[in-house]
Amino acid sequence: MSTDTQASPLSLQPLHLPEAPAWFPLAWGWWAVFAAVLLCLLVIWLLLRWNKKRLAPKKTALRLLTQGTKPSEAIELVRQAALCYYPREEIAQLTGPTWYEFLDSQLKAPRFTPNQTQWQQALYSKQPISNGDELIQDCKDWVEQALPPKRRRT
Repeated sequence: MSTDTQASPLSLQPLHLPEAPAWFPLAWGWWAVFAAVLLCLLVIWLLLRWNKKRLAPKKTALRLLTQGTKPSEAIELVRQAALCYYPREEIAQLTGPTWYEFLDSQLKAPRFTPNQTQWQQALYSKQPISNGDELIQDCKDWVEQALPPKRRRT
């Protein structure tokens, strides 16, 4: 008798394997991962949109200041940009020395108070002044450094 033709003492049926698991419907854990990813993407999108909206006045002021303005127009742009970030009641009433003191209070080194006479001459004189470019550069630097406000004012 040959060994390969021997009958098995037990009568066994061939193995039946279960079907491979389907990929859908997903388990609840995968749905939670997808929801978390979507939530993170939504939060990132909202933060980017908020930051873009928050920096829009600053970018507009810088763009307008680089288009070759006069010192009187530059200081007006600074006032308009400041009104976008600071309370109107605080900014609108400032004129002359108090306005320059406010501008300097937002910078590390004073730039406006030492040049008060040049600013007054640039604002109220029809004659062009000699250091107009420096005054416009002071305005650009103020917008770059002071906006948006980094510290909360109480």
